[in-house]
Amino acid sequence: MQPETARWLDESRGSFGTAQSQFNDTSSMDVTGAGALFMSAEYAVKAVIVEHYSFLPPHFKSHRIVNLSHQIGLWSQLPPDLRSHLADMALLDPNVRDPRETRPTRGAPRAYESLVSSSSNAEWQQRLTTAPRFIQYIERDVIGTPAAFGKLTF
Repeated sequence: MQPETARWLDESRGSFGTAQSQFNDTSSMDVTGAGALFMSAEYAVKAVIVEHYSFLPPHFKSHRIVNLSHQIGLWSQLPPDLRSHLADMALLDPNVRDPRETRPTRGAPRAYESLVSSSSNAEWQQRLTTAPRFIQYIERDVIGTPAAFGKLTF
């Protein structure tokens, strides 16, 4: 594994740790923790790209993690539960707002905040349980397996 890939995976684990700490500290999830959980998945997907190119080419800088995973052939290699996890994480992209969202009334929650708060603690716990498995799968079963990595379509 290239050093730059390892850095992206470390960022992924660090973002997961931030999300986990946020949840543990407050027994709930807020937009900061949800954003960190999204970034954890994004960094893991981008680590695959970095392993191939040794850097992240500009055309892969998008935050659309499901699209990126399709574009490089990763989606078809993910087990169904990890596909579901990645699709779930894509909804939590803090950089994307509902285009119908207008400037909220002072003090009113925005659509993203409502999305984050609409999940139960059990749903957050499930996401937090799956996130490290996703990172491990990317590291061990995609990047760390030459046959699997060779099937990707950059």
